Amino acid sequence: MRLLAPLAAVAALLLAGCAAPLGGASAESAPQPAPAQPAPDVAGGDGQGASQPSAAHADEAVIVTGWVQLVAEAPAEAADAAAALAEDAGGSVSSRSESAGSGDVPERAELTLRVPADAVDALLDDLRDVGDVRDVDVTSVDVSQEVLDLDVRVASARASVDRLTALLATAADTATLLEIEGQLTTRTSELESLLAQQSALADQVALSTITVSIASVAVAPEEPPATFVDGLLTGWSALAATASGAAVVAGAALPWIVALAIPVAVVVLVVRARRRTSAPSPSAPPPGDDAARLA
Repeated sequence: MRLLAPLAAVAALLLAGCAAPLGGASAESAPQPAPAQPAPDVAGGDGQGASQPSAAHADEAVIVTGWVQLVAEAPAEAADAAAALAEDAGGSVSSRSESAGSGDVPERAELTLRVPADAVDALLDDLRDVGDVRDVDVTSVDVSQEVLDLDVRVASARASVDRLTALLATAADTATLLEIEGQLTTRTSELESLLAQQSALADQVALSTITVSIASVAVAPEEPPATFVDGLLTGWSALAATASGAAVVAGAALPWIVALAIPVAVVVLVVRARRRTSAPSPSAPPPGDDAARLA
């Protein structure tokens, strides 16, 4: 029994020594699941992918529109110069119209320019060399939230289309196949519509719209007469102009009056001649009447 006690103690020490490395190994292996963080990394990767639109659109998305009114001696030439400025800035002319002036109506030209958003300020400054700037109106609308919403909706619609496409390959029967095809058609149409909206919004953000209206110098109105003599001369000129106009009208009407007077005179003469021939001649009274008067 005395021998068993030391042996038991030695065995206990040996077991404790073996357990220590195993415990250390387990202690070291316990954190090993930490590399299993790929799952969070994968999720984080997806989350980063989903949040990429936010990073991509960290800058504000702004739609800039403007209207500029110019006065130039030759509106058509000024319009050519404005179009050249837009093209030099990397833009283009989306529409253009011109109208010739008449009388007090000045000659006009109007064109719509599409230029990069970062070139708007430089274009407005350069337009001052084209003509006399009378009015400038520039409006900026922040559409950052709309851009982000569209990005999320496009990503969701694309994921839905991908899932339905994968399900279509695993359809077990015709009914399921037709149902999946119908849903896939609907989701595809929604995705195409969202992509069109996204493209249009991106175009409006990338290219600003500037409308340039150019008019020629307006004719100054005549000043009213300042003295009695000026008024007399103005009145005489008006009277002479009226008399001249009346003479022109009379001269134009005279041939018509003569042409109409001749047939009217002929008709009057014929009617009078017929009345004379048809009138009864006075008859002599019967003799009996004279005897009765004498009695």
